[in-house]
Amino acid sequence: MRLDRAVVLFTRDLRVHDHPALAAAHREARSVVRLFVRDPSLPAPVRRLGLLERLLRDVPDLRTAHGDPVEEVARFAPDAVYCSRDASPYARRRERRLAERFDLRLHPGSTVVDFDDLKPYKVFTPYHRAWSQAPRRDLEDPPSPAPETDARRALAAFLQTDADSGSRLGAYLHFGALSPLECVARGAAKPEFVRRLAWRDFYAQLLRADPARFALGAPGEGGELFAAWRAGRTGYPLVDAGLRQLELEGYMPNRVRLVVASFLVHDLGLDWRLGARHFEELLLDADVASNRGNWLWVAENTRRVFNPVLQAERLADYVRRFVTVDAGYPDPVIAPAGLAVKRRRRRLRS
Repeated sequence: MRLDRAVVLFTRDLRVHDHPALAAAHREARSVVRLFVRDPSLPAPVRRLGLLERLLRDVPDLRTAHGDPVEEVARFAPDAVYCSRDASPYARRRERRLAERFDLRLHPGSTVVDFDDLKPYKVFTPYHRAWSQAPRRDLEDPPSPAPETDARRALAAFLQTDADSGSRLGAYLHFGALSPLECVARGAAKPEFVRRLAWRDFYAQLLRADPARFALGAPGEGGELFAAWRAGRTGYPLVDAGLRQLELEGYMPNRVRLVVASFLVHDLGLDWRLGARHFEELLLDADVASNRGNWLWVAENTRRVFNPVLQAERLADYVRRFVTVDAGYPDPVIAPAGLAVKRRRRRLRS
């Protein structure tokens, strides 16, 4: 028996292609309301608002509201509410509150492999092995014909290049304008790209299973060293280039993110949460699970400390785009002899 009215609550799934919750609602209900609610309790960095507004316009027949999601859904008196399952503590609370008031029907879609389809893993390598072998659901067609969006055009353009990384699709994936499962299905010829999507799933699973580990809490101010790092004035060109690009564009390549994070934690000796919070304020693709997961990996992985001097030599063209090393360039905030990678090598030799 078909439902009379269903509400599909869009969250971080702003698309109609391969949207299992949306597809199920249209199969099971005579009338479907597509709703996005901007919750004022959630921080909304200005940099991401423009992209969000554009992506909202790409979803046909989408109604938008401002307020508490549960109360806004209630205005439509639905027989059932459809939503994509997500990982963050906020999303889990929203799921519980919706389930208390409505017939809540959760569907996969925010990850390649659904959370319930794999047991929790704490290490990526065995997770990736299981993830690679896990059965995949079928891609869902849109309920009705839909025009190509900027996100899908960006994916198609990337898939036609020879590059196997640096897709710059992270912001589209963060807001769900692209289906991660479709990205894997269409990007099979780019193994590094697919592997990064596996890392994205891995961190989402970790966040859903152990949210306390990802909490930022109150790490403090960080003092002059953090101020120099944040401003891109550490005297280490690659670190500064990454942070200046972050300020200018809301983006930083993955390799540079690791170097920048390693420098803050292992060279400056500062709390990883300071850096994670700064990234989330500026990144267009500031996904809580992936951002904090990467920072945790850097902070906890003392065997993998990046040398910012050596990495700068390998990425010289990138550095020159954002940093000019001249008489006005600052001196290093710590001497090269004090870099963590050098200290670690001395310990290994002793």
